[in-house]
Amino acid sequence: MKPVLSTFIVFLAMFVAACAPLETSQPTTTTVPVIVATAEVSGVEVSSATVMPPVVIQGTSESGTGSPSGTLPADGVTLLDNGKTFVMHVGESFLLKLGMDIYDWTVEVDNQNVIHREMNVMVIRGAQGIYIAQNPGMATLTATGNPLCQQSKPPCMMPSILFRITVTVK
Repeated sequence: MKPVLSTFIVFLAMFVAACAPLETSQPTTTTVPVIVATAEVSGVEVSSATVMPPVVIQGTSESGTGSPSGTLPADGVTLLDNGKTFVMHVGESFLLKLGMDIYDWTVEVDNQNVIHREMNVMVIRGAQGIYIAQNPGMATLTATGNPLCQQSKPPCMMPSILFRITVTVK
């Protein structure tokens, strides 16, 4: 049983390393998570540490870095924007595109009076909708990504992820 478990741990570490986003030439400002898997195979301890590259900040963040106030990423809000705060003006909109190849997304907005999803609009593959700034105020958009492999039999053990942005509408 130990060789199967240790093989799985080593495979999991390799899978996480392969799924890490590619580095860009832009400056980075977030912390670097480290994933460490350790296994014992035939009396020899094997350790694999994978350092995932930092996430590049786009848009207007609370720290004041990123794009100028009132702008959003031109290509839409993506996973790289997780945890960021954006400033919008009434009438502006953004495309939320978190992908669909690995996760099934459930999106919620805590204050739909401030931003809401535009209904009956088709969006590109991998996008979760177009969101419009309706009234001044603050709203938090939260998306839960459940791995598609959780639907397989047997289900995978990959964890769900949480995506969150804050939008201030002026």
